[in-house]
Amino acid sequence: MTEEILSILDPFVNKAMKLGADEVELFARQRKQKTVNFEANNLKSAVSTLIEGVGIRVLKNKSLGFASVNTLKKNKINEGLKEAFAIAKVSPPEEFYILPKKQKITQIPNLFDEAIINISMDDAIEYSNNLLKSSLKIDSRISIDSGNFEATEDYFAIVNSNGINAFDKKSDFSYGLFGMAIDGDDIGSFDAEFDAVVNESEINIQKTAEEFGNKVLQNLNAKKTESFEGPAIFSPDAAQLVFYLVIEAAKASNIQTGSSYLQDKLGDKIAVDNLSLIDDGTLPNSPGSRSFDREGVPHKKLNVIENGTFTGVFYDTFTANKENLKSTGHAGGSFRNIPNISTTNLDIKPGKISIDDIISEIKHGILIQRISAAPDPISGDYSGAIKGGKLIKNGEITGTLKEVSAVGNVFTGLKNISSISKEQKPFRGTPSWFVPYIVIDDMKFIS
Repeated sequence: MTEEILSILDPFVNKAMKLGADEVELFARQRKQKTVNFEANNLKSAVSTLIEGVGIRVLKNKSLGFASVNTLKKNKINEGLKEAFAIAKVSPPEEFYILPKKQKITQIPNLFDEAIINISMDDAIEYSNNLLKSSLKIDSRISIDSGNFEATEDYFAIVNSNGINAFDKKSDFSYGLFGMAIDGDDIGSFDAEFDAVVNESEINIQKTAEEFGNKVLQNLNAKKTESFEGPAIFSPDAAQLVFYLVIEAAKASNIQTGSSYLQDKLGDKIAVDNLSLIDDGTLPNSPGSRSFDREGVPHKKLNVIENGTFTGVFYDTFTANKENLKSTGHAGGSFRNIPNISTTNLDIKPGKISIDDIISEIKHGILIQRISAAPDPISGDYSGAIKGGKLIKNGEITGTLKEVSAVGNVFTGLKNISSISKEQKPFRGTPSWFVPYIVIDDMKFIS
């Protein structure tokens, strides 16, 4: 299939150059997807979709023209090419716009399960029904607000005037639940559980259902507590809030526009010694991997934080060229937009202590399961409501909390991490995250 898409795209490179383009790129994607949705404890819909299209970038005298078409038909691609060329002619020039040169691309193994081709809608419905029933069977107090199961067959192809000519394909089985537990008048806070795998044989409906059930049931019987200062254990779910802002700050696009806390901090110590964070788009058998990025640049490993030191910035070709550097292979996005910077497989390296041992050492603190907050992207300050928090006293979890907020600073928190668990939870998808529990000392909790 991908070879067929390449054969469609190839002739348009020469056509664009004959029209007077300095550089041209065509990125195509074809996605075949079967989706089954459920709501309010019942199956709701089953939909089969085909999404395909081409994004076209044309450079003329350093000016960018972009257009996209929602088809692989040659006549429509031709129209899109002419539109992109016309836009380039009237757009203001940008000195650093270039397209990447050809590099060797190594196909990442085990990203496509041939079984995806034969997955029927009946199969998808059965998986979805099993997920729903498995969750409800755990406890009668569980209520499913929404959820789904998706089987996706994905094909990518890219060509440009600098010799890039590459294709890739991926399979993806993703499924998740969103809901709560209700016990009479006691309504627990909402929670969610999600997973995605490349191979059908790795689908684990029961595990996802059980983890979701445990989450929502633990949110019942919530009680208030007094305001205090103490250590906070961020669960892997909650820790994503912290590291999301770190990742945004490490993107070249934000650093170059002055909207990043990490501006001018490359090489500086920004966290405790035992914190390391790597992004690696070359992992086999991961939904977050692909052999090349949105620009046709091979994915590679990037050490973002190494032993507490800020060591790596995420670049695409445009932002890298501004600094006379090479792209790190982190251009992302769809055919509908020009590339933006995105991650692949984020690995926050685990520590050496178990979460049980971490809890046992805390005299008075809170285990934060989820937190609803919007940190300031530059300062890192935040104040957010804790969802499903657990009060810890004298090394034991004593109950679930309600109406408690946490106040802190993401970047200060990196230097106040006192423990990192050896357990690490995978959040698989596009992108994927692998996150341990982290303990941040001296948090303010407001009741």
